[in-house]
Amino acid sequence: MSVWALLAASTGLTLSSLAGHPSAAGAPCVRPVRAATQVQGEVRICPGRYRIADPSERGVVIAASSGTRIDLTGVTLESGDSVPGRYTGIGIASRGVDGVTVLGGTVRGYRFGVRLEGGHGHRISGGDLSGSRAQPLRSSAQRADSADRLDPARAEAIDRYGGAILLRNTVGASVTGVTARGSQNGIGLVEARDSYLADNDLTGNTGWGIHLWHSSHNLIVRNQAERTRRCPAPGSACAGAAILLREASDSNTIIDNDLTGSSTGVLLTGEPPVEHASVGNLIIRNDASLALESGFAALFTWSVTFLENRADSAGAGFRLTRVSSSMVRGNTVIGARESGITVAHGSDNTIESNVLLGARVGIRVIASDTGAPASRGFRIDDNVLGGLEQAIVLEGTTGSRIRGNLIDGVGSGLVIDAAGHGTEVTGNVFLRATRWFIDAPDLVAGGNYWATTDASAAATRVHGRISVLPWKPARAAGY
Repeated sequence: MSVWALLAASTGLTLSSLAGHPSAAGAPCVRPVRAATQVQGEVRICPGRYRIADPSERGVVIAASSGTRIDLTGVTLESGDSVPGRYTGIGIASRGVDGVTVLGGTVRGYRFGVRLEGGHGHRISGGDLSGSRAQPLRSSAQRADSADRLDPARAEAIDRYGGAILLRNTVGASVTGVTARGSQNGIGLVEARDSYLADNDLTGNTGWGIHLWHSSHNLIVRNQAERTRRCPAPGSACAGAAILLREASDSNTIIDNDLTGSSTGVLLTGEPPVEHASVGNLIIRNDASLALESGFAALFTWSVTFLENRADSAGAGFRLTRVSSSMVRGNTVIGARESGITVAHGSDNTIESNVLLGARVGIRVIASDTGAPASRGFRIDDNVLGGLEQAIVLEGTTGSRIRGNLIDGVGSGLVIDAAGHGTEVTGNVFLRATRWFIDAPDLVAGGNYWATTDASAAATRVHGRISVLPWKPARAAGY
């Protein structure tokens, strides 16, 4: 046996990988010929098209040591399978090494285009990883098929679904300038932290553009994940989302991403059977307009901040369920089909300085489920609400404050049931309403500004036992 063969047998490296190692003389690039080709050091894969299956799912090209740099410029690596629902294998893989770099190239037809497990400081940049595994869909625009519903609650589903990139148990990885379009899932983080995902094109996938499982302190910025759609029938998003966080994915920052035209733009869920809420996340300046269901949705969590986002022409701009100690501030929702902001069974939340125009309801806080926690302690301040059938609705909600809101061009301005009789209502500006400025059984509403000639005229525009004194004219507030 030759020296090269003995070395390959003892290390697990193929002859091709040895040729690409800096210590191997002569060969300028590596040409893989079979799966499980291990490489290390500075490696350039020879430009060309390679059709290599990976039924064992170890990886076609495996980074075998820390510091491996794989340059795929001019390379197309594909499995040869033509049925996305049965794709298997991994294009580029690593396990338990640090500082793997994957640059450029096209990888398609595998369960995962790139899968890196463990290690610090990985970098993936500039490749086209479109065409990873994708389940066939049975739903139509008229009817959702339950078989299409994704499972966001179990980690094992992530491996079954596949995706362009999976980072598992990594620290400080970066993914930039990658294209991963037209498949099921784009980029997945599983027990990953301190990652940087920026400027990637994840358009037109059918599951999750970016998804996190037990992954914290990650920065997700300026990615395109628009048209992430699943189950387009109304009311049936089937758990599809442009960005999904669940199972203790805490303290992540999601900023300046294009999520338009998706089933749901951002979904944070701790709903059972997910065991742990994802808390402390900051969602800022993302665009989830044209969402089929909700621009932004959060379930069973707390301490989430939605700041300066947009969700025009969505089913609902924001839909929050059992969310507490959170903030929705400075967001814009124009032309929602249902509501600008709906919160069910929440507590101690702030809804502030939002612009909500053209929907059935601007802000709706409810507690309709028997046996569920009541809604309480809301601060609804300084919002602009117009072109709505109902501007602000509180149902089964106690201990709240409604202050400094501008309400104009609505059917009814403020609708509160008996549970909200102690709600503080002050400093609001009521301009135009075709039905009632306020509709409530019993409410003190002094200190507001009214577009009426006097207090008596304002009293004719409210329904219920409502005090409007002290009355203030709208012009005193500049209107």
